[in-house]
Amino acid sequence: MRLPALIALLAASALAAWSGEPADSAAAVSGASYELRATKYHPGMGGAGWVTASGARIDNKRLKAYEIRWVALSPDMFRQCGFRMGDTIVVESGSVEKLNGKWVVKDKMGPRTRRRIDFLLPKGDNYRFTGPTTVTVTKAAGAP
Repeated sequence: MRLPALIALLAASALAAWSGEPADSAAAVSGASYELRATKYHPGMGGAGWVTASGARIDNKRLKAYEIRWVALSPDMFRQCGFRMGDTIVVESGSVEKLNGKWVVKDKMGPRTRRRIDFLLPKGDNYRFTGPTTVTVTKAAGAP
């Protein structure tokens, strides 16, 4: 194998690992549930930009109108549980009712986080949770 071809192969492997593709390419099992610690984040504040790790641009008007329901997952949820960017998940929370329902995975949290989910919320709206809470996450039925 020539050096340029080898470099391209290694770069593609590294990009797949960074983008959240599971190492064994197994998709998250539909119906499997995971209990995660939930927090929130706002775009443009504290290092969170206006573009997610999936490349999706955050439209602040749509976010404020609650038309966007996006989450970021910790890297272990991609590697070990098989979630991928664009997956639709179902969230169940006993303490924060507004978190219940379908959300789309569009972002990835920092490399040191484990068993976490971060909800993208408009600035000033805390969905009535001021601190971390626990939620149950399941991959939506029929999602690829």
